[in-house]
Amino acid sequence: MAVREKEVGLGSCVICGRAALRAREEGELTMIEGPNALRLKDGGSLCGSCVRRLRVMYPLKYTFDEAKRIVVKKDPLPELGTEEALQANSEVVSFREDLREHYGFHNAVFVADAMAEVKGGLLKPPIVTVFGQVLYGTFYMQDEVTILSGGNEIKAALEAIDSYEHRVPMDASSLKEWIRRTWDPGRAVGETGYLCKLVVQAKGISVKPGDLVVKD
Repeated sequence: MAVREKEVGLGSCVICGRAALRAREEGELTMIEGPNALRLKDGGSLCGSCVRRLRVMYPLKYTFDEAKRIVVKKDPLPELGTEEALQANSEVVSFREDLREHYGFHNAVFVADAMAEVKGGLLKPPIVTVFGQVLYGTFYMQDEVTILSGGNEIKAALEAIDSYEHRVPMDASSLKEWIRRTWDPGRAVGETGYLCKLVVQAKGISVKPGDLVVKD
């Protein structure tokens, strides 16, 4: 479990009034029970909970290099002013519901940008790593999901959810180690607006950019 080395206060959240805290672990910013607080362009602040609330409207933007590594991660939320953040907060519920309606009212939707398949081991199905971004909702390890591709619907359980900084698939040994060290599956999550990789073990999966993984 992460140890909080230091908490940095950014004042009160302009939306909910709670303390806007950033956590530091080993000198690097990490999360306190969700996304970190951030500073708006006019000096106001958003707490981690309100960052999570607005992320569906302002997902993170990523740029990749030729080796498919993330080289730029841009957060649009710090570009808002206080009034813009308050306006977004008043619209976020309807925005989210419109998005859910557009995608068939699934509880969570992930859009793929690539996939990779490796051998799963003796008598085991292939390990499929799907790379992409969560449009809305939250995915947890062991969730039952449906992969929508080419008119097909494939049911699978999420064996792993991991960060996506480089387009490297998970192989059998790394999946086994990942499961061993992930003592609390609830801590392995894919959240609204963030890149992640979803890992399943199943046959006959073919995922193309733009295909969806959904949870009901």
